[in-house]
Amino acid sequence: MNTAADIDRLHFEHRYYVAAAIGVIVVVLAGFSIDIPLLSHLGTLSVLVRLHGLIMLGWIALFFVQALLVARQRVDLHMRLGIFGVVLAIAVVIADTATVIAASRLGGHHMPSHMSVPLFLARGLFSLFLFAVLVAGALALRKRRSDWHKRLMLLAALLLLDAALARFISVYTSWTVDFSTVRDGLVLACIAIDTFRNRRLHPAFAIGAVLVIGDDYIATWVAGTPTWLHFSEALSTQ
Repeated sequence: MNTAADIDRLHFEHRYYVAAAIGVIVVVLAGFSIDIPLLSHLGTLSVLVRLHGLIMLGWIALFFVQALLVARQRVDLHMRLGIFGVVLAIAVVIADTATVIAASRLGGHHMPSHMSVPLFLARGLFSLFLFAVLVAGALALRKRRSDWHKRLMLLAALLLLDAALARFISVYTSWTVDFSTVRDGLVLACIAIDTFRNRRLHPAFAIGAVLVIGDDYIATWVAGTPTWLHFSEALSTQ
């Protein structure tokens, strides 16, 4: 039998993940608000850009709906939509990989102004690989360890905020901080709230935080190696 404390914790977690999903939506809308004028000129956008935007919008919407369904105690629908989520996650990885490569070939305003092509490719592709790992882990644990499942899915969603944060910082602020630092700050804030409320650091968040934050450092190191420099040159000049 669930105690009053257990019920209170469960209600908090439901509100927490719905609020986190809303926060992700707000960040994405704020970051891509600079592209609103393009909505009236969709014909000027490539098929890849339109497909990429549609898939990412679908993923963010699904993340919110899934959190809301659990909060409304519709776990049955949540599980059914999970099948669609697998397909959508695969689409995210494929579409984002193609978009990162296309942006590296186009250069200019298609990439962060302070970032070289090798570094852009390394950070983009490494982030997508980690996204796939987090989602795969979350799906594998969805039935046996729901506590791991939801935390890994939240980390995966936060990992995809880089493009939105980069746009927001470059257009609306005078910050000199890197967008990944802001994203890592959001990750740590989410972990801190969960840890404070549950009075312990959940191992999914502990491992996930190390992976997410360490991913940027590993990508930055790899981007400077001769092998990656040759690889990125070949990839971006095809």
